[in-house]
Amino acid sequence: MALINCPECNKEVSDKANVCIHCGYPLHELQSETISNSQSKKVVIPSFKEYSDKKIHVIKVIREITGMDLSGAVSLVEQDIPIVKDGLSYNQAKEIADKFSKIEVEAKIFDSATTLTYVNPVKDKDKICCPKCGSLEYHTGSRGYSLFTGFIGSGKVVMTCLRCGNRWKPNN
Repeated sequence: MALINCPECNKEVSDKANVCIHCGYPLHELQSETISNSQSKKVVIPSFKEYSDKKIHVIKVIREITGMDLSGAVSLVEQDIPIVKDGLSYNQAKEIADKFSKIEVEAKIFDSATTLTYVNPVKDKDKICCPKCGSLEYHTGSRGYSLFTGFIGSGKVVMTCLRCGNRWKPNN
């Protein structure tokens, strides 16, 4: 049990109390706000730096969700890691992700405390990252069997980006 200061009268009260014993201020609302802030989510979409047929639809959805003007929505979409909204409940984040899934764009939901990293493949030559999106999340495996080529080249190493699905051969 710890003592906290009441936001109304600034006197010490137990953190377990529902109301302040001095002034009657409801403390349970304050406690529920801190719980929801620790569980806040953010919605992230893929970057659309290059032209895509989905880019215009994504901009429309972003303007609808955030109320941004056209230039603000375009600059958001062209960022390395576009965070649409932060500080949402899970249900709000799921609603936004569903709006993007209707236009066939994968929106991911992360905790607000999660830091997302992006590596520029042109500048950072010493880090292994996806040459298409710069993500550090990838899977390394063999190419596998193909009906067209059979077992020819099935043992060659292929890297697959877990963010955008791009496949590439590692450079020696």
